[in-house]
This record gives sequence, structure tokens and C-alpha cells, in this order.
Amino acid sequence: MVSVVFGIVPRMMINEFDGVDWESMGHAYGPASDVPGWLKGMASADPGVRDKAFSDFYSAAHHQGDVYPCTAASLPFLFEMADSLATPDRGSVIELLLSIGQECRDMDPEGVYFTPVGTESRAHVDALALIGERAEVFVRWVMDPDEEVRRPAIECLGLFLADSARALEVLGSLLPRSSMVQQLFVVRAVATVALRDAAVHGATAGWLEDLAGDTAQVPEVRLAALVHRVRCTPGELGDALVPAAVGLIREIAPEETGGDDDAPCRAEAEPDVAAGTEPSPGVPPQVAAAFEDLERHGRVHAPTTSLLEALHTVLDDRVLERTALLSEQLCSADPGVRYDAIRMAKELIGQWRGDHSGLVVLIAGCLLPEDAYTSAAAAEALGALVPVSEPAREALAAYVEACRAEHGPRVWGPGSGWSAALTRKPSGRWRAWGICGRCPVCWRRWTRAPTPGVLCRWPGIWAARPVTSRRGCRSSWRRWTSRMRRSR
Repeated sequence: MVSVVFGIVPRMMINEFDGVDWESMGHAYGPASDVPGWLKGMASADPGVRDKAFSDFYSAAHHQGDVYPCTAASLPFLFEMADSLATPDRGSVIELLLSIGQECRDMDPEGVYFTPVGTESRAHVDALALIGERAEVFVRWVMDPDEEVRRPAIECLGLFLADSARALEVLGSLLPRSSMVQQLFVVRAVATVALRDAAVHGATAGWLEDLAGDTAQVPEVRLAALVHRVRCTPGELGDALVPAAVGLIREIAPEETGGDDDAPCRAEAEPDVAAGTEPSPGVPPQVAAAFEDLERHGRVHAPTTSLLEALHTVLDDRVLERTALLSEQLCSADPGVRYDAIRMAKELIGQWRGDHSGLVVLIAGCLLPEDAYTSAAAAEALGALVPVSEPAREALAAYVEACRAEHGPRVWGPGSGWSAALTRKPSGRWRAWGICGRCPVCWRRWTRAPTPGVLCRWPGIWAARPVTSRRGCRSSWRRWTSRMRRSR
């Protein structure tokens, strides 16, 4: 049973919980009789109770994005909580509303789905209708003084307010007085309105084009406008698209992101995330490694990452242009941009044939002994790309020798794991081969306990607050990947 400080929950809500026949509904793991307790827990003054309540709801009542009758029945209470200033974490409640609404929009409005017990359900239609009826409240929430409330509300406004002209008017008014991060959400929401309503498509595309060319705006916002303009009109890519994007990447000043032109290709994550915590007694190293890898792969290190991923998606098979874009990303003044480009380059090389030696060399340039965090990502990419990663052999050999000099000759012994190790072949060449587990890059991975939380370097992009590994697997992890997927 969830312990809740009921004074925080509006009394009307408490009385109305009993008016819903929760027992007649189900979720992923059985009857929905426990849903009221989770809803009450979301409004608890105890952060631990709130976190468990959100986690349980995402896990059962919104399991893997499913929308059940009990999910739809929860919406009035979620709206009530989000609108109450007494609710401790209104932002997370609105994020839950956003997630439910997004899933409903992705489902077939004419389709009939089935609950876990086999009964027919059109809960997604009911839920989307209810969100649409109450969408006017998003106009007020995007003006809220709490930034954690405004950010998901901006996305909701772009998705659910039926009056597209009013949505664009409100979003346009937010742009001048918003932070750079919030401006990126605003620009994406504007594009969302254009993509769902053909009546405003042309005017919105023109607005985005003007914004992309406005030199008074910061380069991140201009890049967002450029990318989302292309998303709205994918048939009008043009030869000037990639050079324009490259130019904007170059304009992103190191001081805006905390980077340095001469800094190694490192991720400026929070110290407790990048450096890790002390090992916990009794935790098997492979379990610790699995949790750390999950957290590392879920991180976003620059506010422009989702934009650049969206641009690569639009460019698709234009490999030469994507290569030029990635070359600029891997040489960016922002270390976060460089880090996230490693994964994008690995995906391009793995998916499309061609001469990728230039990208391989740039990835190898991120192998620096003083930056174990990014070196691990670069080594993983090079190891996965064998034999295409052959041009990196000299850089890999130099990296190993530097680690041996610092940590001793046995640091690169045989073992298991995923990080790249080096083996000398009979020809005398060094190649990425097999896997380590005891190198200085990996040692932390094999001896640490799971990081107790993740705090993104860019709060509000995909991770607005610390989350435990448990919740990361259920709610926050799903929200990060879902948002990034939808931004493409």
C-alpha cells in the first residue's frame, strides 16, 4: 500500500476515486485496483513515494506505451493534479499526460485493440478525445513560472490543441522570452503543428525559413529552424542544406556549451555520472557493467543532438552529405556534439557502403587516455566496425601504449566485455580485435556498482532531473527514447 500525505491531493479527487470502478478494469499485470494508490502517490510530499508511484504506473497502467481503459480513466485525475499548485512534481504529471497522448495519436483511430485479458478496447480513442477537450489548459501551462511545467506543456500544445492558428500564436509569443533549450522545444512544437494541419503548413514553413536565416538568433535555434523546415518539406532538401547546417555547427561557441576548442573529445556529464561511484559490495561486475552501459547509451550530451539525428534521418541515403555533416560534428568545438557524433558515425558506416576511412580516423581521434569516458565510446565503435576500422590501427596502438605507460604493461590483458582491445596479428599490424575488460577505460565499468542516478548535462532536454536506475528502465528511459524517436 502506498503511503501518501493526502492533504496534498485535492479533496475532490479523493472523493471521486471511489466513483470509478477500477476493479472492472485491468492493466498489464492484473486488475486496476491499485491505480488509485499510484495516482495518490504521484502527489505525495515524499519524493521516494512519488518516484515509485510514477514507476509503477508506467510499468503497469502504461506498460510499454499501452493505453488501457484504466489509463484513460486516470486522465481526469492527472489533469487535476497537474493544475494544482500543491502538487510537488507537476512537470512529471504533464510528461505522463504527454506520453499517453502521443501513444494514442500513434494508434489507429479506427482500430480495435485488446486488453491483457482479451476484451476489446478503444481506450485510445476515449483518451485522445478527453485530452483534446482539455487542451486549452496547455495554453496556461506554457506560461507557468516553473520551467519543468512549461517544457512538456509546450509539446502538448503543439500536439493536442485543435485550433492550430491559436497554437502557433501562443508558441510564437514564447520564443523571445525563453531560454535556448526551451526555444528548441518551441521550434519543434511549431513544426509539429504544421505537420498535423495542412491549413497552416505553408505559413509555418515560411516562418521556420525566416527564423533559420535570422542572424539575431543563437545558432542552436537557427539550426533547429533549419532542420524542422526540412522535416516539413522533405522534398525540398536542396544542395545548400548541409553547408548551412555545417556553418551553424561552427557558430556554436564553446562558451555557450562549456566546451573548449582545445579540449579533448570528452562528454561534460555530471561528475558523479562521468566518474562513477564507489563499488557496492556484492554486486557482480557484469551486472554493474550492464547498468552503466544502459545509462551511458541513454544520455544526450548536447542540446542539438536530436536535431542532428533528425537531419540525418531526412538525408537518408545521401551518404556524401551525411559524411560531411558528421565530419563537422566530430570536429565540433562542443565536446558533447563530438561525443554524440561517434554513435551517429558508427550507424552510418554500418548501414551504408562506401569509403568511410575519413570518419574512422575522426572517431579514432577521440581515443585520448585523459578522457576515458569518450575513449570508451570511440573504442566500442571501432571494435564494432572491424574490418572497416583498419585506418584507426595507428591511433589504437598509440592509445594502448599510452595506457600501458601510465598503468603498467598488464593493463591490456585478455578478458571479456564490449570495449575494444588490441591484438597483434602475424603481419605485425594492430587491429581492433576482441574485447577487454581490464583496460583503464573499462576498469571502472567492471568494478563499479550501478550509478544511482542520471542527471543530464542539459537539464530539460530529455532528462530534467535525477532518476534512479529502476525508474530509468521504466519511465524516464522510455520517455528519452520516445522523444528522440519522435523528433526525427
